[in-house]
Order: sequence, then structure tokens, then C-alpha cells
Amino acid sequence: MDGRGVPRPHRARGRLAGLRALESNGFVERRGIRYEARLLRHKLYHHDEAYRCGVVPVVPPRFDKNQLPAVLQSLVIHTFDPATGAGLEVLVKALSGAGGGEGGVTMSVESSTASPSVRELLRDLEDLDPAEPAAHALALRLVEIGEGDIELARSFDSVVGAAKAHGDVDLVRRTSEMCLRTLSATERLRGEGALEAKILIEGQAWYLLREHRLVRAAAAAEDGTKIAEKYRDLYTAARGILCHATVFLRMAAEGVAFDRDFYLRKSELLLLQAIERFCTISGRASEEAGMCASLSAEWWLARFQLTGDRANLTVAVKKATTAEVLLTPGGERYSWLMVLRARLCHAARKYNEGKEFVTGVIEADAYPEAVARSHQVRAELSLGSRDRASAVRDLLVAEEKFRGLGYDYAAATCWWSIARLDPARITEVRLTAADIEELEDLTADPRTLRRAVLEYERASARRFGRRCPRDWRFLVESVRYA
Repeated sequence: MDGRGVPRPHRARGRLAGLRALESNGFVERRGIRYEARLLRHKLYHHDEAYRCGVVPVVPPRFDKNQLPAVLQSLVIHTFDPATGAGLEVLVKALSGAGGGEGGVTMSVESSTASPSVRELLRDLEDLDPAEPAAHALALRLVEIGEGDIELARSFDSVVGAAKAHGDVDLVRRTSEMCLRTLSATERLRGEGALEAKILIEGQAWYLLREHRLVRAAAAAEDGTKIAEKYRDLYTAARGILCHATVFLRMAAEGVAFDRDFYLRKSELLLLQAIERFCTISGRASEEAGMCASLSAEWWLARFQLTGDRANLTVAVKKATTAEVLLTPGGERYSWLMVLRARLCHAARKYNEGKEFVTGVIEADAYPEAVARSHQVRAELSLGSRDRASAVRDLLVAEEKFRGLGYDYAAATCWWSIARLDPARITEVRLTAADIEELEDLTADPRTLRRAVLEYERASARRFGRRCPRDWRFLVESVRYA
């Protein structure tokens, strides 16, 4: 700057030349700038963490961050105004957390009273296994303090990974909604356009599927796929197509015969597209190909349940065997495959063999959602072998676990299965076979069935011993629109 505080022209030209040097390897204007650019590239190349990077980009206020070279846009970009000092405190904290060592920043700042920042919590989260309780606690803390912080959206995979590992559907919902709000209110850099697609597919569609809001889940998966394709993020687009196929498969399980055939065909078309894309991106021996093979096995099982053709069941077993070779043993996807293998055994009436698959998942106790589902499937296998008492015990455990995770639909499904088998275990209402048949004719939603029975129980308790008329139609309608 000159004596009046005006930047000298050659300094401005030097900064612009430095940006061009980072953008192109063929830059030859100034040897000093080329040397500095090489140092920066070397530092970025050898940096293998998400944070503590020795390169801290700083720009003046109102600077268009999209003008920065792509090599810098993946970093956290700080704004600092030398005239007013605005942004100094945040910049000092960033410098104190940057990677030390040769060529790095080695400043230290004492701050004993400051609470951990979002970046520090994210750094600690990425050092943990998602299945650890500490990872879940950090994810909860991040959602509490991370409102409006773009870093939380950029690290969406880490936070949601911890939430999913613990089956916390509420945490996935809160994280997804917060990140979508942040993205809508924040200027995005080049390369961050597909971030919204990832949140829609891996976050919003995921929790909507578990809340059994299938139409909205399908819309979220479809919207995320379109956004990913717009920004040429082929992997996220493939994940969106696979998620969309999964939602249609769940719709097929809930529909009547005509609807089931329609949704199965839609699911098959999307599944074939996902297989083609993943094989192009990752190869036919990849984990993603194993995911597709697993969903394909589930599709053929649904086809068998619709048609009764045992050739479809044979194909489903072959697809599951292929998936078992491709998926990593001990992982969450492998655990879900074991649950699917048990369901295939149930369809083939191999009840004892099926119990071995889900018992292994239960004993591992690694993924809460898969464990709860394993208890539910083992109950179905016990019913197949006419062991009603064991079935009720497993259903009670599954209902409790699903309820604790916040999976109301799955919990209500288990509750209604118990009501059909042994209603005295869960309600004081004496349900007859005629009552169950009438209720199921009125609605197929187990949540509504459960609320109707509990409402009748409360109404009977208020009548002080007098019998309450069983108007199931009135009760179902009243709780449905309550």
C-alpha cells in the first residue's frame, strides 16, 4: 500500500497472477509465483485430513469466492477486512487449528473458556468409528450448535453416518432439514451443487422411507437424482436411482395385486439402470454391485410372493448368493443381507436354517435397526415352525426396539402381529377373530389399528365397569383424523 492506504497496482497484479498460477501448470509469468504455487500444491497434495490443513485461504469482504481456483474451493474460505478487523477472531482460530510441521502454520492461541467449534467437533467425529457411542454423541452436539454452518452441510456424510449406525431416524431428519436450510441460504462454491442431491437421497429419502411416507420418499429420491445428474455427479445419481427403486419395492409390498405389479415393474426398471451405472463407475465386483444384487434378490422375492412361481424364488436365492460374495462381512449391508437370506428361507419353508441367519445378526448386536428387524423375521420363522410362544417373545423385543428408535410404523406392525397372536400381552381389550377381521377390513395401517384398540381401551376404562359398544368403524375414523 502507499501512504494513503491504497493498494499498489503491482501487488494486485501479483495476487491475480498467483490465482492463475494455481489454476494452470503452464503458468510462466513470474518464477516466484510459480514457486509459491508449487508449495501450495505440495501442501494440499500431502494433506490427508478433512481439517488442520496448512493452507488457509483468506479473501476480502464481498469477494466472489467462485473466482478462486478449484484447488482452493474444497477448503474453508475465510473473510477478513483489514480496515475494520472483521473476521479476525475466526481467522486466528482457523490458523491455530491448521496443520503444523514443516511449511505449516504453527501459531497457538490460548482459549480455555471457548466451547469447541463445529470444525473441531467434525474433526473429532471423523476420527471415530460411526458405530461408537461417542460418535453418536458428537453428531447430536453438532446438530445442536451447527445451525447455519456450511461446514456441517459439507460434512453431511460423517454426521449422518453416525446417526444411521445407531438407527437414529430423528437425528437424520434434523440433520437433513438443517443442512438443506443452510444450503438454501448460503452461496455455494463450484463443485458444491450436488451436495443438495446427496442430502436429499442419503438423508431425506432415508428417513421418509423409515417413517413410511413412501410417496414423499420417492419424490426426494427422484429430485436428488435429477440434481446430481445436472451437476454430473454420476455416483450420487446412481445412489439416487437405487434409492428410488427401493422405495417402489416398498410400495409394491403395500399395494393390492394390480398396484404391486405396477410398482414392481417401475422398481425393476430403476434397478437395471442403477446396476448399469454402478458397474460403469465401480465395476462388477464392487460393493455397490453387491448392493444392487441384494436389492435384486429382494425384488425376485417380491415377485415370488406375487405370483407363487418358485422359479422366481430360485433366482432370488442366486442373487443373494452373488451379493454375499461382493459385500464385506460384518458391515451393515451384509447384516441386512443376512436378514434377507432368512426371509428367503421362510419363503422356502426352511425355518431352522433361516433362524441361524438372523440369530447371527442379533448376537452381533452391531446395527440397532437390523437387530430389531431380525427379531421380527425370527418371529415369522417361529410361526412357520408352529412355535407361537417364541414368536410372541421376539415380536415384543422387536416392538420395543423399533419404538426406542422412533420407527413408529415398524413398531406398530409388530404390535398388531402380537394382537393377532396373544392380545393379552399388550392390551386389556379381548380381541376376537371377528374384531381383527373387521379392523383389517377398515384399514391396512397398523398405526391406525393400534390407536383404535388403545382408544377403545381408554373409553372402556372411563365407563367404570360398564361395557363399551365396539363401534370399530367410528373408532378408526376418529383416530385417523385426530
